[in-house]
Amino acid sequence: MLPDKIKEKISEIGTDFNENKLESINILKGFKALKLTEGFSEFKHLKRSGYSFQLVLSSMIYAVTPGRKTAVSSLPLLKEKGITMGKNILYRLKNNAGINWRKLLWQTACKFIGITGQEKEVSCKVRCLIFDDTLLEKTGKKMEKIGKVYDHVTNTFKLGYKLLLGLYWDGKSMIPLNFSLSREKGKRAEKPYGMSRKELRHQYSKKRLKELSGREREKELDKSKIEMMLEIFYRAVFYHIPLDYVLCDSWFTCQALITAVGSKHIHLIGMYRIVKAKFLYQGKQMNYREIQSSIDKITRCRKLKLHYKRADVMLDGIAVTLFFTRQGKRGKWKVFLTTDTKLSFVQLMEIYQIRWSIEVFFKETKQLLNLGGCQSNDFDAQIADTTISMIAYILLSFRYRYEHYESMGELFRVMNTECLQQTLDERLWGLFLELLQEICEAFEKDIDELFELIMNCPKTAELVSKMLTPPLREAV
Repeated sequence: MLPDKIKEKISEIGTDFNENKLESINILKGFKALKLTEGFSEFKHLKRSGYSFQLVLSSMIYAVTPGRKTAVSSLPLLKEKGITMGKNILYRLKNNAGINWRKLLWQTACKFIGITGQEKEVSCKVRCLIFDDTLLEKTGKKMEKIGKVYDHVTNTFKLGYKLLLGLYWDGKSMIPLNFSLSREKGKRAEKPYGMSRKELRHQYSKKRLKELSGREREKELDKSKIEMMLEIFYRAVFYHIPLDYVLCDSWFTCQALITAVGSKHIHLIGMYRIVKAKFLYQGKQMNYREIQSSIDKITRCRKLKLHYKRADVMLDGIAVTLFFTRQGKRGKWKVFLTTDTKLSFVQLMEIYQIRWSIEVFFKETKQLLNLGGCQSNDFDAQIADTTISMIAYILLSFRYRYEHYESMGELFRVMNTECLQQTLDERLWGLFLELLQEICEAFEKDIDELFELIMNCPKTAELVSKMLTPPLREAV
């Protein structure tokens, strides 16, 4: 039988929200609690048939909650509560290329961070900006700008968009700050984006004026994910988001990010795999494989049950530390890079595990808030629908936080500090140290790869969800 703490829930929003808490009127209350209604003043010109922008927006957020996968399916329930808007009102808002959905998401996220950042215990936590991407799989080849993108989980090409997300972790909650949708042109000139010329001609298209936000989003489709990641990072710095670390996997750890993060006096922790890059180590220019081979001493970390090697090196004048680690004696070596040269191996791994929370976020928003479920041909609607799912997550996290971590926490803190409910990072760490590491050591597998496979395989992810959390249908 698993230890009790391994059974702790890791779901942030799926375990304690009933139907009443997800209603449109309660979402409006969430807007007011975060003081967002003032920021909606610029959307007054979008008022349709007597309904304000925030009411229509809250209705669309209500539409992505469990059991209502489209805006149309939510209309009968809204009608019962006296809201008799037609489906065209919702569609016109989502298809409007003039709405700055990115600004709306930033406003919501910054309000959340501004209010919760005043808590004393949060300021003591490690605050991270996490980067990762996920596949938003689609079914219609006539969708605007759709194409086939590579899915590294299944090693196949699938129809859809790639979602790049910058997720903020403040020690208690996961907050989506910014995202971009992208496509991949591929190397085959006769089938750009994995589509035939005929299929591309039959795709939906519309013209957008240069000054519209929708035009900017359209251009981002063909930008590199590294370029968009840097834009998200610099925007987070511009908005004064408090950051200690940037976390990412080997797909995003690169020289450009190392330089950008260092220039803002923030540290980077990421896996590394660029073989051609040369580091200065013991007076010689060597790649990471050569450095690993030249280190004979292998240290065993009993706490994490991992073997590792450490090398303090220079990369283009920047001091970084490389940790080479493997599971068991025959496991494959993995490389971690950090610009915080003062970190021990255990400290680095404890911080890096926070990156797994973005996988939890993707799984929760896809299963519970219909992330990627939009089947509209209009690309503006794809952006709108993705933003709506993320705003819904922020609003639900805000309410969950103050009903559990804060209100209950203040009560129990006076009585007994040991009774405080564990926050997500502590539950994640306990879960994976106690369970996954035992499995990985037994089979000499890599824990990072195992976790990603679990969360990206529908069958295993469903089994984990059943074991750790009650199904959402029971909660509602």
